[in-house]
Amino acid sequence: MKFKGKLVQWDDIKGFGFIQPLGQQTQVFVHIKSFKYHPRRPQLQDTVTFTLTRDNQGRETARQAKIIDAKAKTHLSRKTPNQGKFSFLLILCLTASLTMALYHDLLPNFFPLFYLLMSTITFIAYALDKSAARKGRWRTKESTLQLMALLGGWPGALLAQSWLRHKSQKVSFRVTLWCMIVLNSASLYWFTSSMGQTWLQAL
Repeated sequence: MKFKGKLVQWDDIKGFGFIQPLGQQTQVFVHIKSFKYHPRRPQLQDTVTFTLTRDNQGRETARQAKIIDAKAKTHLSRKTPNQGKFSFLLILCLTASLTMALYHDLLPNFFPLFYLLMSTITFIAYALDKSAARKGRWRTKESTLQLMALLGGWPGALLAQSWLRHKSQKVSFRVTLWCMIVLNSASLYWFTSSMGQTWLQAL
Protein backbone atom coordinates (compact mmCIF):
# COMPACT_ATOMS: atom_id res chain seq x y z
CA MET A 1 0.00 0.00 0.00
CA LYS A 2 1.28 3.45 -0.91
CA PHE A 3 1.11 6.38 1.49
CA LYS A 4 1.49 10.12 1.01
CA GLY A 5 3.21 12.58 3.31
CA LYS A 6 5.48 15.57 3.84
CA LEU A 7 9.23 15.48 4.42
CA VAL A 8 9.34 17.32 7.76
CA GLN A 9 12.99 16.61 8.67
CA TRP A 10 15.97 16.13 6.37
CA ASP A 11 19.74 15.98 6.93
CA ASP A 12 21.19 16.35 3.45
CA ILE A 13 24.75 15.61 4.58
CA LYS A 14 23.90 12.31 6.25
CA GLY A 15 21.17 11.49 3.74
CA PHE A 16 18.19 10.70 5.94
CA GLY A 17 15.12 12.32 7.45
CA PHE A 18 11.52 11.79 8.50
CA ILE A 19 8.22 11.80 6.64
CA GLN A 20 4.96 12.74 8.31
CA PRO A 21 2.08 10.86 6.63
CA LEU A 22 -0.87 13.08 5.78
CA GLY A 23 -3.46 13.13 8.55
CA GLN A 24 -1.13 11.51 11.08
CA GLN A 25 1.07 12.82 13.89
CA THR A 26 3.63 10.02 13.69
CA GLN A 27 6.82 10.30 11.63
CA VAL A 28 8.44 7.64 9.47
CA PHE A 29 12.21 7.32 8.96
CA VAL A 30 13.47 7.55 5.37
CA HIS A 31 16.97 7.13 3.93
CA ILE A 32 18.25 8.56 0.65
CA LYS A 33 18.58 5.01 -0.68
CA SER A 34 14.80 4.67 -0.39
CA PHE A 35 14.22 7.36 -3.03
CA LYS A 36 13.86 5.83 -6.47
CA TYR A 37 14.42 7.68 -9.74
CA HIS A 38 14.73 11.06 -8.02
CA PRO A 39 16.04 13.81 -10.34
CA ARG A 40 17.22 15.92 -7.39
CA ARG A 41 17.97 15.75 -3.68
CA PRO A 42 15.00 15.68 -1.30
CA GLN A 43 14.15 18.96 0.40
CA LEU A 44 12.11 19.94 3.44
CA GLN A 45 8.36 20.10 2.82
CA ASP A 46 8.57 17.92 -0.28
CA THR A 47 5.43 15.90 -0.86
CA VAL A 48 6.35 12.24 -1.24
CA THR A 49 4.69 8.90 -1.77
CA PHE A 50 6.11 5.78 -0.14
CA THR A 51 5.47 2.29 1.07
CA LEU A 52 6.10 1.01 4.58
CA THR A 53 8.38 -1.72 5.79
CA ARG A 54 10.10 -2.50 9.09
CA ASP A 55 13.81 -2.45 9.90
CA ASN A 56 15.72 -5.02 11.94
CA GLN A 57 14.44 -3.46 15.15
CA GLY A 58 10.82 -3.56 14.08
CA ARG A 59 10.47 0.17 13.43
CA GLU A 60 8.45 1.46 10.49
CA THR A 61 10.64 2.70 7.65
CA ALA A 62 9.73 4.28 4.32
CA ARG A 63 10.62 2.44 1.11
CA GLN A 64 10.17 3.19 -2.59
CA ALA A 65 9.85 6.89 -1.78
CA LYS A 66 9.15 9.27 -4.62
CA ILE A 67 9.05 13.06 -4.73
CA ILE A 68 5.83 13.63 -6.62
CA ASP A 69 6.57 17.25 -7.53
CA ALA A 70 10.25 16.72 -8.37
CA LYS A 71 9.86 17.10 -12.15
CA ALA A 72 8.05 20.41 -11.77
CA LYS A 73 10.65 21.84 -9.39
CA THR A 74 13.50 20.61 -11.54
CA HIS A 75 11.93 22.20 -14.60
CA LEU A 76 11.65 25.53 -12.82
CA SER A 77 15.20 25.35 -11.53
CA ARG A 78 16.52 24.90 -15.05
CA LYS A 79 14.98 28.22 -15.99
CA THR A 80 17.04 30.25 -13.54
CA PRO A 81 18.09 33.22 -15.67
CA ASN A 82 21.42 32.78 -17.44
CA GLN A 83 23.22 31.27 -14.47
CA GLY A 84 25.62 29.34 -16.72
CA LYS A 85 26.34 32.38 -18.90
CA PHE A 86 27.04 34.58 -15.88
CA SER A 87 29.40 31.98 -14.42
CA PHE A 88 31.26 31.74 -17.73
CA LEU A 89 31.51 35.55 -17.91
CA LEU A 90 32.92 35.70 -14.38
CA ILE A 91 35.52 33.04 -15.19
CA LEU A 92 36.41 34.95 -18.37
CA CYS A 93 36.94 38.10 -16.29
CA LEU A 94 39.26 36.20 -13.97
CA THR A 95 41.23 34.86 -16.93
CA ALA A 96 41.57 38.37 -18.37
CA SER A 97 42.63 39.78 -15.00
CA LEU A 98 45.29 37.12 -14.52
CA THR A 99 46.55 37.65 -18.06
CA MET A 100 46.88 41.42 -17.57
CA ALA A 101 48.54 40.98 -14.18
CA LEU A 102 51.11 38.59 -15.68
CA TYR A 103 51.71 40.92 -18.61
CA HIS A 104 52.54 43.76 -16.23
CA ASP A 105 54.60 41.48 -13.94
CA LEU A 106 52.24 42.00 -11.01
CA LEU A 107 51.85 38.31 -10.17
CA PRO A 108 54.15 35.27 -10.17
CA ASN A 109 53.77 32.89 -13.11
CA PHE A 110 52.36 30.11 -10.96
CA PHE A 111 49.12 31.99 -10.11
CA PRO A 112 47.13 30.89 -13.21
CA LEU A 113 48.35 27.31 -12.76
CA PHE A 114 47.29 27.39 -9.12
CA TYR A 115 43.79 28.58 -10.06
CA LEU A 116 43.57 25.88 -12.73
CA LEU A 117 44.70 23.18 -10.29
CA MET A 118 42.31 24.26 -7.52
CA SER A 119 39.41 24.56 -9.97
CA THR A 120 40.06 21.06 -11.29
CA ILE A 121 40.23 19.63 -7.76
CA THR A 122 37.05 21.48 -6.77
CA PHE A 123 35.14 20.29 -9.85
CA ILE A 124 36.15 16.69 -9.13
CA ALA A 125 35.11 17.12 -5.48
CA TYR A 126 31.66 18.30 -6.58
CA ALA A 127 31.34 15.36 -8.98
CA LEU A 128 32.32 12.86 -6.29
CA ASP A 129 29.94 14.46 -3.81
CA LYS A 130 27.07 14.24 -6.27
CA SER A 131 27.85 10.59 -6.89
CA ALA A 132 27.95 9.95 -3.14
CA ALA A 133 24.61 11.74 -2.72
CA ARG A 134 22.94 9.52 -5.31
CA LYS A 135 24.33 6.34 -3.75
CA GLY A 136 23.69 7.37 -0.15
CA ARG A 137 27.37 7.34 0.75
CA TRP A 138 29.37 9.65 3.01
CA ARG A 139 29.28 13.21 1.68
CA THR A 140 31.98 15.85 1.40
CA LYS A 141 31.46 18.57 4.00
CA GLU A 142 30.07 21.82 2.64
CA SER A 143 32.76 23.71 4.57
CA THR A 144 35.41 21.75 2.65
CA LEU A 145 33.87 22.69 -0.70
CA GLN A 146 33.67 26.34 0.35
CA LEU A 147 37.30 26.32 1.49
CA MET A 148 38.34 25.00 -1.92
CA ALA A 149 36.45 27.88 -3.53
CA LEU A 150 38.12 30.41 -1.24
CA LEU A 151 41.57 29.06 -2.14
CA GLY A 152 40.99 29.67 -5.84
CA GLY A 153 38.75 26.79 -6.87
CA TRP A 154 35.60 28.86 -7.30
CA PRO A 155 35.70 28.70 -11.14
CA GLY A 156 35.50 24.91 -10.82
CA ALA A 157 32.66 25.28 -8.31
CA LEU A 158 30.67 27.50 -10.68
CA LEU A 159 31.21 25.09 -13.57
CA ALA A 160 30.13 22.16 -11.40
CA GLN A 161 26.95 23.97 -10.39
CA SER A 162 26.14 24.76 -14.02
CA TRP A 163 27.16 21.47 -15.68
CA LEU A 164 26.55 18.94 -12.92
CA ARG A 165 23.61 20.80 -11.37
CA HIS A 166 25.01 20.07 -7.94
CA LYS A 167 24.77 22.43 -4.96
CA SER A 168 22.93 24.90 -7.20
CA GLN A 169 19.59 25.05 -5.35
CA LYS A 170 20.49 25.45 -1.68
CA VAL A 171 20.32 29.21 -1.08
CA SER A 172 22.58 29.30 1.99
CA PHE A 173 25.31 27.36 0.15
CA ARG A 174 25.11 29.63 -2.89
CA VAL A 175 25.29 32.78 -0.75
CA THR A 176 28.34 31.42 1.08
CA LEU A 177 29.98 30.49 -2.23
CA TRP A 178 29.57 34.03 -3.52
CA CYS A 179 31.14 35.32 -0.32
CA MET A 180 34.11 33.03 -0.99
CA ILE A 181 34.35 34.38 -4.55
CA VAL A 182 34.33 37.97 -3.31
CA LEU A 183 36.99 37.24 -0.68
CA ASN A 184 39.21 35.44 -3.16
CA SER A 185 38.82 38.22 -5.74
CA ALA A 186 39.64 40.83 -3.09
CA SER A 187 42.76 38.86 -2.17
CA LEU A 188 43.83 38.70 -5.81
CA TYR A 189 43.34 42.46 -6.13
CA TRP A 190 45.42 43.00 -2.97
CA PHE A 191 48.28 40.98 -4.44
CA THR A 192 48.42 43.42 -7.37
CA SER A 193 48.41 46.47 -5.08
CA SER A 194 51.56 48.22 -3.81
CA MET A 195 51.27 46.48 -0.42
CA GLY A 196 50.78 43.12 -2.08
CA GLN A 197 53.70 43.68 -4.39
CA THR A 198 55.92 44.51 -1.42
CA TRP A 199 54.82 41.32 0.32
CA LEU A 200 55.44 39.17 -2.79
CA GLN A 201 58.90 40.67 -3.32
CA ALA A 202 59.78 39.88 0.30
CA LEU A 203 59.07 36.16 -0.24
